[in-house]
Amino acid sequence: MRRLLLAGVVVLAATPLRAAETAAFLNIGVGARYLAQGGAGTALADDASALYWNPAGLAALDKREATASHAELSQSVRDDFLAYAQPTNLGTFAAGATYLSQSAIEGRDALGHPTGGYQASDAALSLGWGRKTALGDLGATVKYVQSHIGSAQAETVAADAGARRDLGKLGSGHVLLGAALRNLGPGMKYDVQRNDLPLRLAFGAAYALPGGHSFTAEWTNSPRGAGNDFGVGGEYQALDGVFLRAGWTTQSAITGGTGFDAARGLTLGVGLGHGAWRLDYAAVPMGELGSTHRFTLSARW
Repeated sequence: MRRLLLAGVVVLAATPLRAAETAAFLNIGVGARYLAQGGAGTALADDASALYWNPAGLAALDKREATASHAELSQSVRDDFLAYAQPTNLGTFAAGATYLSQSAIEGRDALGHPTGGYQASDAALSLGWGRKTALGDLGATVKYVQSHIGSAQAETVAADAGARRDLGKLGSGHVLLGAALRNLGPGMKYDVQRNDLPLRLAFGAAYALPGGHSFTAEWTNSPRGAGNDFGVGGEYQALDGVFLRAGWTTQSAITGGTGFDAARGLTLGVGLGHGAWRLDYAAVPMGELGSTHRFTLSARW
């Protein structure tokens, strides 16, 4: 049964659904730091992973950064993300790539007889920009999206836009607000049917304290009626360069399901930093498939 569910993961991501949304892999978060905090990265993301969460967060970078994330979603399903960000006088520019894949899926005919294996995968290439302005940080991302299953293939382009603002000090910390519109595009067409991309509108707030401590929360809405999700989390620097993280989310990590029953909500993680390097790990729920494991390695110089 678990193997059948796994086979459906990429199929759901690549195939048009009656719910009129496709390319569900675009909703899989990146960066173990934010996923460990309930997937609430819209206000908090201030590194190369902001290319996914909120491109406005790229403006916070004052050094070059490269990051690589790998997720073992379950058994043979894998999700990989690479990104590089470069600050300039015109703002911070970033490029990234996402690739979701799994081993061959066993095909069967209407009578249940084996028909041979086939491949399915999804990919996205992204270019982003973020810059500080008098009103706050602003950013945008454009991306090329491709999905294929067996001999069928579909492709499209999409865009994200975001804003982020530091409201200043409150007590000993700072309050950050963020908003992002993700996956705005014309949809994807398989054969004669076109289906929408998973358009999402996210609003987030974070409270960042000195010493590497923070609290964050996020609300995500689907304007096309797929529902609402909520995530909360926190980060605590227990020792120099050692970060403990926990959170709660209502979103199933890949299948797009919402609600506490689908999510089984608890997220956990740890981060280790030394000099220019940081290694992060997160355990994230994936609905009926249980917990998944995410790893992120970053360098800033």
